[in-house]
Amino acid sequence: MGVVGNLIKYFFRAFFRIIFLSLLSAVIGAGLALLISFLVTNTWPPTTLTIAAAIVIAALAAYAVGMTVLVGEAVSAVRDAEQEVAKGVGELEGKK
Repeated sequence: MGVVGNLIKYFFRAFFRIIFLSLLSAVIGAGLALLISFLVTNTWPPTTLTIAAAIVIAALAAYAVGMTVLVGEAVSAVRDAEQEVAKGVGELEGKK
């Protein structure tokens, strides 16, 4: 697979992993915030301030996980590109 093929493969892999894991962490973060609020106050439905705090917590959790996955995927792509270059150099040395 060429360089462009690898770029496309890693782009789509990273994109869908970032979206999935960010949404998952946002749901978990908001759910935990609402659960803790309920356990502390014993009132349901939560107040407007509690909902706003849950939204902020969800957004921060999604951002943190998204950036972490992005960096991990970038490191993985660079590592795989380095291995492909090393393999190509090995093939060129073998042809001489």
